[in-house]
Amino acid sequence: MVSPVLGIDLGTTNSVVAAAVQGKVQVLTDAEGNKLFPSVVSFHPNGDVLAGYAARERRLVDAANTIYSVKRLLGRPFGSEEVRRGMERLPFAFQEGPTGGPLVVARGETYTLPEISAFVLRGVRALAEDALKQPCRRAVVTVPANFNELQRSATKAAGRVAGLDVLRILNEPTAAALAYGCGTGNTRERVAVYDLGGGTFDITILELAGDVFEVLATAGDTFLGGDDIDVTVADEMAHAFLAQHRYDVSRDPQAYERLRAAAEWAKCQLSSAEDVELTVEELAYGASGAALDMKFSLSRDRLEELARRLVSRTFSVCEESLRIAGLRPSQLDQVILVGGSTRMPLVRTMVQQFFGREPLASIDPDLVVAQGAAIQGAALAGQPEGEAPNTGTLTIGRVMLKRVPTAPGVPLPKPPQITEEHAPAGPAFQPRRPPASASARSPFVSNRVSSLPPVLSPDSAWEASTQTVGSSELDDLEFKELESIAAASIESVGSLPELELPELKSEPSLLPPPAVAEEFELPVGQAPLLLDVTPQTLRIETVAGFTEVVIARNAAIPVEQSRMFSTSQDFQDSVRARVCQGESRKLSENQELGVVELTGLTPQPRGKTRIEVTFIMDADGTLKVRAKDMQTGALQMIRVNLVGAFDDAEVERMRQRQQALVTSEGSPA
Repeated sequence: MVSPVLGIDLGTTNSVVAAAVQGKVQVLTDAEGNKLFPSVVSFHPNGDVLAGYAARERRLVDAANTIYSVKRLLGRPFGSEEVRRGMERLPFAFQEGPTGGPLVVARGETYTLPEISAFVLRGVRALAEDALKQPCRRAVVTVPANFNELQRSATKAAGRVAGLDVLRILNEPTAAALAYGCGTGNTRERVAVYDLGGGTFDITILELAGDVFEVLATAGDTFLGGDDIDVTVADEMAHAFLAQHRYDVSRDPQAYERLRAAAEWAKCQLSSAEDVELTVEELAYGASGAALDMKFSLSRDRLEELARRLVSRTFSVCEESLRIAGLRPSQLDQVILVGGSTRMPLVRTMVQQFFGREPLASIDPDLVVAQGAAIQGAALAGQPEGEAPNTGTLTIGRVMLKRVPTAPGVPLPKPPQITEEHAPAGPAFQPRRPPASASARSPFVSNRVSSLPPVLSPDSAWEASTQTVGSSELDDLEFKELESIAAASIESVGSLPELELPELKSEPSLLPPPAVAEEFELPVGQAPLLLDVTPQTLRIETVAGFTEVVIARNAAIPVEQSRMFSTSQDFQDSVRARVCQGESRKLSENQELGVVELTGLTPQPRGKTRIEVTFIMDADGTLKVRAKDMQTGALQMIRVNLVGAFDDAEVERMRQRQQALVTSEGSPA
């Protein structure tokens, strides 16, 4: 029996999995009926690794070893502005990896971000296998439309580590449009998909004509979402606590994490309530040892005042996308809301004001992306499954998806007592600062990369052509895929008794979301044709720190484009050139992706050796490179050495470590 292809929305805050079952697409649930799977991983003191609700609850008691919100940092170089901001904001530790990417530190061990995402994907896969009662090895995984090559590559790697054959990396807005537009007949309409999630924002303009979905333009901000609103509210709460007790919670990572959880809860409640009151008990201790509770009231009006600046940032991105598409808001037929943050009344009101129409929200914004991915998965389900390697894959117990408390009799960690350090003389609230060592860390551009000589010059008679190529043409250009990574699944412990969590007085702070009443089943129609675009301009380094465009932003994919270059030094027999994505001619102002290397050239005086470099972007937005020595006709397929990527040995190390984390209760599948 051919197993279904899972549609997985790997989210910043929560992940969702759906599948086509008996001609319909449905969101899969865990044993407790939950459709959302928190994208959180916690490393327990007893050596177990928890994912989902079990891990999310440990944020309140063990923030330093509970990893979350890494999607917005996935595929980022360690020295990037986004990682720096993440280090300031998140309670767990980071360090630079050997390939220039960030590592997170938990219980003295370091983990790559794709490895953390793989823990989440493994939990989602276990949920699906438990719901469908059969193994599931294939998936369509969604990413923000504005993800660059590094981020897409990291997402694919996470899928392989989790034991999944990722058939397609699908843009989240395109997936949402699939869920809304599948089976609409020959109606032609222009649709804007406004996607505001936990950590990222995307706006995509599509034209839907029956079963053809063509992306006209896309733009986004991969560091803007509900997490930022939570931090703004938590800072407001910390300011109030400082004024009342002269204790700066922002300097206490564990206490601040409890405030963030309370802020998230309050924000969600205010989507339906006008005001909320909450209490966080024993947030700190006074000089005499007396417990200090946090009592806080928040109205919807105040929340909207705090969030308005952040939400307003999304509309400058919307304007950019409309400009690229050559459209005005009034020329759109529909606006679709995607992402949990669009539940906020403020967001819906501002979207309606900007676009001049009531947005569509008839499908749950948390679930719609996974449903669209499952529709695409159904279209790909007829492809033969690759033979999975026999590496002793183990079953994940159903208990892993349940909330797992800590051991009995272990009290909640007490915050430190107020000292002079925690009681600043002035009343003004001070934002949190990164660790003192953060500023001393080396920047991303290391000596070995920045010292690369200028190696290519644009040829005066270069030939540039853009052509859309079919998948059959790309088959001959495929790289040999890395060996499939078998999933060594993780079982959490179910024998640990109940934990008494600190309460928010109105309701428990981190319980699973209420069950959604609707079933959200969609018919699977004819396989849609997706015409996506490149989110950012792809460039190659030339001379003096400048770049040349190879594939322009918003070029339809799949696509290949060639540029002719000549050597810039005498008697070169090899070239190395950096590849980047961005809109600036200067290499330093773009996102560097990695290095392209070409060897075996005929040594000649500068300018005599002419090299045709062809970049191929497949339907996933994944990059491949071909180079040809025009004198000898020698052709090389080149794998771009991506910044922060890990080689086969590193993947194998991760696989073996994860296999060692399987508890003794596991049994071979």
